[in-house]
Amino acid sequence: MSTRRLKDTGGSDAENACAQSEDALAAHRYRFVARLEAELRRRNEGAVPELVGELAARDAAARISELPELSGRVGDEGILALAATGDTTALRHALSQRFGAVVRYLQRPATGSIITDARFADARVIHLEDGGVRGTFVCELLVCGRSLLPLLPGGLFEAETDENPEIGDIAAVSEALSEIPRDAEHLVSPRADAARLIDRLIDVDAARLAERLESRRLAAALAALGEATLVTGDGGVDFPKPRHFWPLRDDRLLTIDMLEPYERRFDDEVVVVASSGELFRRRFRLDGDEPLFDEACIALNEAPKRLTLVPEGTSTKPQVSIIIPVYGELGYTLTCLDALFAQEAAATVEIIVIDDASPDSTAQFMPTVAGIRFIRQSHNGGFLRTCNAAARQARGEILVFLNNDTRVMPRWLDSLVESFTFFGKAGVVGSKLLYPDGRLQEAGGIVWRNGEAWNYGREDDPNRPQYCHARQVDYVSGASIAIPRKLWNELGGFDEYFAPAYYEDVDLAFRARAAGYEMWYQPASRAIHYEGRTSGTNTSAGAKAYQVANAAKFRLRYRDALLDHRPVGMAPFFERERQVRKRVLVMDATCPTPTTDAGSVYVLATMRLLKEFGYKVYFLPIDNFMFLPDGIVALQKIGIECGYNPYDSRADQYLARYGSLFDLVFVFRFGVLEHVLDAVRRCTPIAPVIVNTVDLHYLRVQRAADISGDPAMQNEAEAMKARELGILAKADCVMTPSSFEVDVLARELPAMPAIAMPLMTEVEGTEVGFAARRDVCFLGGFDHAPNVDAVKYFVAKILPTLKAAEPKLRFVIAGANPTAEVHALASEDVAVTGMVPDLRDVFDTVRVFVSPLRFGAGMKGKILSAMSYGVPVVTTSIGVEGFEAENGTHLLVADEPADFAAATLRIYRSRPLWRDLSRNGMQLVAERYSRTQGKRLLAAAIETAYQRMLGLQISADRQLEAAE
Repeated sequence: MSTRRLKDTGGSDAENACAQSEDALAAHRYRFVARLEAELRRRNEGAVPELVGELAARDAAARISELPELSGRVGDEGILALAATGDTTALRHALSQRFGAVVRYLQRPATGSIITDARFADARVIHLEDGGVRGTFVCELLVCGRSLLPLLPGGLFEAETDENPEIGDIAAVSEALSEIPRDAEHLVSPRADAARLIDRLIDVDAARLAERLESRRLAAALAALGEATLVTGDGGVDFPKPRHFWPLRDDRLLTIDMLEPYERRFDDEVVVVASSGELFRRRFRLDGDEPLFDEACIALNEAPKRLTLVPEGTSTKPQVSIIIPVYGELGYTLTCLDALFAQEAAATVEIIVIDDASPDSTAQFMPTVAGIRFIRQSHNGGFLRTCNAAARQARGEILVFLNNDTRVMPRWLDSLVESFTFFGKAGVVGSKLLYPDGRLQEAGGIVWRNGEAWNYGREDDPNRPQYCHARQVDYVSGASIAIPRKLWNELGGFDEYFAPAYYEDVDLAFRARAAGYEMWYQPASRAIHYEGRTSGTNTSAGAKAYQVANAAKFRLRYRDALLDHRPVGMAPFFERERQVRKRVLVMDATCPTPTTDAGSVYVLATMRLLKEFGYKVYFLPIDNFMFLPDGIVALQKIGIECGYNPYDSRADQYLARYGSLFDLVFVFRFGVLEHVLDAVRRCTPIAPVIVNTVDLHYLRVQRAADISGDPAMQNEAEAMKARELGILAKADCVMTPSSFEVDVLARELPAMPAIAMPLMTEVEGTEVGFAARRDVCFLGGFDHAPNVDAVKYFVAKILPTLKAAEPKLRFVIAGANPTAEVHALASEDVAVTGMVPDLRDVFDTVRVFVSPLRFGAGMKGKILSAMSYGVPVVTTSIGVEGFEAENGTHLLVADEPADFAAATLRIYRSRPLWRDLSRNGMQLVAERYSRTQGKRLLAAAIETAYQRMLGLQISADRQLEAAE
């Protein structure tokens, strides 16, 4: 095997290295990468990003151990070309954790086949007359980079023998067909002709690559403009918006199930929902001259209704009333109901369709649709009065107004309703509105100083981070809004001053804000809006003309309030969220996954506290910028703006573009701080930097080394200590969950203020008593080596003693990502459950929680969780480290196997001891580990960081005293 770095030299070096390669496949790989290098050099006038070429194929599993060394050599603009055989699933997963983009090229030894990008169904294959497929041996080329990559030209090779080469055996692979010289005119055979044709096709691929590289260069030039804010002619400030490929929308051959992880976008579902709406309309000819309204109504009645509908005339009141005002356009009303009936939601619902004396067949067909309350007005009163009339008859606690020319997407209703829980002062919540072709229609509204109202982001890419997080806005369009019925009644509904329509939603927002409420835009609630189906879009005639007149009325009413707004078009980036006064950038290695590990719960709780301090929170996962539909959206729904591909792909570029916005930078883990600190100091010079260690990494490594006795691990721990303390010393304040580690930092870095902010939780409590419980359990994420060691140690050294005393006792191992070693522990006496969605399912059934940790660092969230659910705990000195817990009062501590087993049996057999430890543990959580305590400590850390940055050396202890 050979590994070579391709230097920025002439083509002869590439040819020489090719000649020296150990086998033909390695040479072919080298040629493949050299071709890319040549194209890069040609398009960039001699300058080429550094390429790292891994040229020889070998078993994929063996590649994983080499990744740290290889990936460490790849710069921000570098490319790693890695050839491997066998099952590459684990290798591709490992690569995706280290690189922003991974492109997979599949190579098969089909005689005479040209190999193209295996991701595409229409891959081009040319088959020779004198050959056939020879076996199923597969070799893959995995091309990786820190940012998005252009597609590479294909390569080819053939097998010389009829037998399948063994996986990892390269000796049977011959030289590539592409190595046949172009001038070999004396070779008259189908094989030679095909080789020349293939070479020409590869040249075509190379030319296409050149064009893509040119496009990439232009895109990079545009992005470079974003290193500073753009100032428009009217003095406005905004950030650049280069176009990005949207795979599901722009590639018609793709389906949502075919998308690779880096191809996912926030609004992929709009493509699916728009398509289903189009199919519904075509099926019943709703755009034609003879629509099948009767058949459409029958289909709606026969389709399953996933909403929990409260029947009309019952005493049960629904939680939500969905009000759909209609005036004509029956086909769109039916299209709207088709998607609405398919909506799954937690709340009980009534649907009110109110007809404003439509001139079409609405009154004939709508009464035949089951599941709705149909109300027909005696005369046409206009949109505003129709909505008010429907609201008077609604019974739900929350009123949702939905235009009939909309088609809602999954989770539309839940996301609206949840927002009133997320944002305690929310008065009105509105949806993200999109055109059926995927363009953004509105991401909240902006009202300018002259009273003119804008749909923010209109016709832009809706997937951009700035449109995909909840935020306070001036108003939300009435096409899809939610408001508590109590507030609606207090405000008197839509003001008839703006009858018959337009500006009633803007006026409602301003009146609600004056009453102390907030207006929130919630992008997780999305609807396609077939804009202007009822009133049209011409503001000079018809109902739409009222938009101009009502704009003047609105400005007259709110001219004083509008003095704080900018002139039209100035700085929409800031006007979109005018309530924001301070911003904090939070960075961690990856997106929090609070259902799988305590560290993620801690990170999320910290961001929630920062929001309570009035900061707008931005989050950046520096190790993996992939858009994660679950993790990222969970943050966006609560108002956290996240960076992700393809819009953001590197921390330094993100900081160069947006760094000037931030008043505070909060970093989790020293490795993250090490990666970003230089860019942070360069791009956010006025922002203090707080780092939360989560745990002192070198302590964990040191303790593992002590157990193993390995001198190499001891050396690694010493090097880690110097590295970790060196980078922590450059922050403005250090936080850690463990009071023990604060004492360590006080000794090692006496000049650095350190504050212990423990893990935070609320007391969950329990109603299940001692007698109804059995078994002991452990909870933890098994990507973490100390947890794997703990359960193996318990099963080997402690469980046999427990079983001898209590034969019916079982050991329950719960937690995400159990390894093969953990699964191997499963038996009649040991249950391995994997991740548990609801911890109560475990904690309300077991009698004792055990945490036999032998190494590790930081505060242990698993112990805090068990205490919060009232489960008594037995742990080691390592496990209790950093807790303000007393042995014998809040939990039991034992380090030797026999002592640990004895302590577990004491609790397991004693109802009084179980009751006392359960009660005392919950009390400790309430007094020491609540969010109130965390908020006090975080406030002290922020104050300390500011003072240190400004050269005012005031100790963290004094800040804590002041906070108390």
